[in-house]
Amino acid sequence: MTDAAPYILLTQEACAECERLKRLLAGPLKGHYGDRITVIHRQEQPEAFAHLAEQYELRAAPALLHVASGRTQRGKFGLGEVRRFLEQDW
Repeated sequence: MTDAAPYILLTQEACAECERLKRLLAGPLKGHYGDRITVIHRQEQPEAFAHLAEQYELRAAPALLHVASGRTQRGKFGLGEVRRFLEQDW
C-alpha cells in the first residue's frame, strides 16, 4: 500500500463485479485514476485485505475506499457513481 494513493480498491478472484469495475476504470475512465488507487487483491494480499475489510466493515468485493475520509463505495458500480466518488472534494 502506498501513502500517495488516496483510494483503495478491494478486489478478488472469481468476482464478476470486480472485473467489471476494473474494466470500467481502464476503459471508459481511460485509466485516469490509476495513479490514485492502490489495488488490494484478496488472494494476493490476504492480510491487508482482511484488515481493511474488518476496518471498513465490508462483507463483499469490490469496494472502493477513500482513505482519508473513511468513506466507501460498494455494491454495483456504474460509470457515474465511480466518477462522482473519485472526484469528490473530501
